Amino acid sequence: MGSTGKAGCGCIIGILVVVMVLAGVLMHPMSLKFMAKQFRYEDKIVPADALFVPRFAEDKKGDLYAEAFREYFAGNGKAVYIEDDKILGTNITEFVSRMAKARGVKENIIKGIDPGPDGTAGTNALKEKLKASGAKKVIVVVPEYASRRYHYIYDSSRSGDAVFYMIKPVQVTYFQRDKWWRDGLSRSLMAREFYASLSHYSSMLWKKESGKQ
Repeated sequence: MGSTGKAGCGCIIGILVVVMVLAGVLMHPMSLKFMAKQFRYEDKIVPADALFVPRFAEDKKGDLYAEAFREYFAGNGKAVYIEDDKILGTNITEFVSRMAKARGVKENIIKGIDPGPDGTAGTNALKEKLKASGAKKVIVVVPEYASRRYHYIYDSSRSGDAVFYMIKPVQVTYFQRDKWWRDGLSRSLMAREFYASLSHYSSMLWKKESGKQ
């Protein structure tokens, strides 16, 4: 059943990529730039208790972690929490800790948190662990193209979370913001965001309708 779900998801994303490629051919570049801007969201950043960096496998150069370090040095967070994972058997926390140390960040500032299962369950686990850390305000550092979706996922006013989240969008090097339709990775990321956002909104509507019954 699991492999079937992945295949179905891949087909949908593939179709979305084709649609966006066609849009790139048929639509004016200004319209395509405007389309990409709709995925961007930014909160006003105020000093927080912690910074949180979700896992984005495509961020191979660590753009998000570097931005989190800059926010830390700017006094906007006392600790940097990262969504942990493994690469070749090594925890990402170890890699990020080395990266942080090379930039002068104290060793005890970097803290890894295990999201547990993927999907919504994983997000809820991350929220619970951030809450358990005692943080009242958290800055969530994400790529620009995913910031709108993360705004809805971590919107405290909608979910009633005790933790106040602020979204910090980052212009990452691997996403061609102004020419995303010409770059293979950028197209696939836009397609993924469209699919993920649609799935999230559909889930929200389903829960809302279910609650009425």
